[in-house]
Amino acid sequence: MPSADPERPRHILGINSGTSADGVDLALIRVDGRGRHRNIELLHSGSAKFPLDLQRSIHVALSWTLADVARFHHALGVFFGRCARDFLAAVSVPRDFLTCLGSHGQTVFHHSGDPKEGTLQLGCLSTMAATAGISVVGDFRSADIARGGQGAPISPFADWVLHSGSGKERTILNMGGISNITLLPSEGPPVAWDSGPANGPLDALMRAESDHAFDRDGELARSGQINESLLTELQADPYFALAPPKSTGLELFGANFVAEIRKNHPQISLEDLLATLVELVAWSVSSSLKVAGWQGGPVYMCGGGAHNLAIREALDRHLGVTRVFSYQDLGWNPDFREAVAFALLADAFLLGEASTWPTTTGASAPAVLGVWSPAGIA
Repeated sequence: MPSADPERPRHILGINSGTSADGVDLALIRVDGRGRHRNIELLHSGSAKFPLDLQRSIHVALSWTLADVARFHHALGVFFGRCARDFLAAVSVPRDFLTCLGSHGQTVFHHSGDPKEGTLQLGCLSTMAATAGISVVGDFRSADIARGGQGAPISPFADWVLHSGSGKERTILNMGGISNITLLPSEGPPVAWDSGPANGPLDALMRAESDHAFDRDGELARSGQINESLLTELQADPYFALAPPKSTGLELFGANFVAEIRKNHPQISLEDLLATLVELVAWSVSSSLKVAGWQGGPVYMCGGGAHNLAIREALDRHLGVTRVFSYQDLGWNPDFREAVAFALLADAFLLGEASTWPTTTGASAPAVLGVWSPAGIA
C-alpha cells in the first residue's frame, strides 16, 4: 500500500459526481499534517458537464443489463480521467505536481438499510488512472460495508477534519439527490446519517412532467400548496422511523418513488406535488436531527439543494430561521464540499488513517477507506 509523510505537503484532486449526474465537481487541495491537525488549502476548483447521453443513461441505471454495467464502468473511468486531465490543463497544473486523485465514482445503486444488499459506484479506477496519467484512490465504501457498516455517509471525515474542535455543536447538511447529515457534537466523534430525499425526487418529477431538468431556485415549488394528506402518507414510509446511522438512495426516493406517487394521485398539480415533496425533505431533516440528539446548534447547508429557495424556506420553518446558514459561512465553497471531502478521504488512505466511525455508518469498527490504482500512460 502506498504511504505518505504526514509532515510533507500532499496535492490531491478530489472528484465528485452526485447521484443526479448533473455535473462533475473538482477540487485541488494542498494538505499536510494528519487527523484534525491538518493544514488544508483549496488551490483550484471547477466543474465539468456530463455528456447528455451519459447523463440520461445514468438516470435509468436501474434498468441496465449486466453488459451496460460493464460498458459504463469503463466509460465513466475514461470520462472522470479526462475531466481530471482537462481541469489540470485549464489551471496550468502539471500532472506530476499531484500526489493522487481522490474519486468517489458514480453511484448507480445503494441499499436502503441492509449493507448485505451492497452499493455500487462505477468508474474503473485503473482506466481513470491510465487516462489521467495520475494515480487514483477510490472505492471509498467497500471497507466500511465489509465491517457491517452502511458504507454511507462518507463525508463526515472531512467535516470532522475541517469543522470539529470548536467546542460548539455544528451540523453539516448536504442536499444532493439524498439529504445527508453530519452532526459534530461539542465533544466526541461525529454522528451521521441520510435523513431521506432531497433533490432526487424533485428532479425526477421535473424530468417526467416538464421540459426542465430541475426546478430552478424552487420557483414552482414555492408557487404550490402542500397537500397535507399526501404528506402524511409519505411520512409513514418505514425509512423515516429508523434511527441513525442509516443510509438510502434514489432506489427508494428517486424516479420510481415519484412515479408511484403520481400513479396514486394523478389529480395533484405539479406545483403542489413539488411543494409537498419539499415539505417532506425539510420534515425528514428536522425530525431525524431531533432523534439524533441535536441541541439546536447551527446547521450549515451545502450541495445543490442549498440553491433551492423552497427547501431553504421550509428548513427555516422547521429548524428556526436563526439556525440555518450557508456552508460558505464556514469559509468553504458549498458547491465543492464533496470534492474536497473525497480528496481528504484519499489523503487519509495514504496515511493509513481510519476515516469512518461506528457512529457515522454503524460499522463494527473504524476502517481505512479506499483502494489504490497506480498511474498509467494514456
